[in-house]
Amino acid sequence: MQITAEMVTEAETEVAEAEQARTAAEEALMESPNSTVKAAELTAVLKRVAQCRMNARELREVFDARVAAERAAATREKREQAAGVQIAAAGKEMKAARSKLEDAAEVAQRALVALMVAAEAYDGQVVRHAGALEAVGLGLDGATGGGSGLFTTTVRVRGVAYESLAPSGALLWVADRVAQARLAPMHPARASLAGLLGYRVWEQRGDDLMSGVSELAVVQYPQPPRVVNAFQAMQASK
Repeated sequence: MQITAEMVTEAETEVAEAEQARTAAEEALMESPNSTVKAAELTAVLKRVAQCRMNARELREVFDARVAAERAAATREKREQAAGVQIAAAGKEMKAARSKLEDAAEVAQRALVALMVAAEAYDGQVVRHAGALEAVGLGLDGATGGGSGLFTTTVRVRGVAYESLAPSGALLWVADRVAQARLAPMHPARASLAGLLGYRVWEQRGDDLMSGVSELAVVQYPQPPRVVNAFQAMQASK
């Protein structure tokens, strides 16, 4: 049921009538202070006053809240109408930006799959050729040969070394390179990716794998404010 202004007015009128009855009952009791009937009548009137007040207050709160909501909705509708140009531009540009982002993600996803396939193929070739050379007695004691260590398989061809890799390492290496170039120095993702690469830092490989990959342009972020302790501040003020 929707609370109307008429319902609120009626409830508040009942409060006023109950207050008048209370005043009359109080005067009657003052004239006959020892009358139990008059005292009971006043008690009943006071209960009615309290009930009427509570009803009127609840109705007024519900009515005022509804009116405020209707006014706010009307005001918002007017604001939206006034901002029609901005809203249209936001819808158009955000739709285009979302499409562009999704297209870029699609391209990146396919490129990363191709990267993983190439890494898996590379790793398989290292293992295969290292095993073939080692099988014919050519170990890693010369310029050409193959062999496996605790963590790495290596094939060497006329002095050029090729080491095995975990294909996931190529994926993490690319992600880390992008993070180092595009994220702020203290961004947690940079530390996370560096940790995922593991204790074998890529640049410590013995075969210079990925050395032919071009460097990325690095985003320059403002330097964070330097923390100065009390002693340093005191020395600077001298």
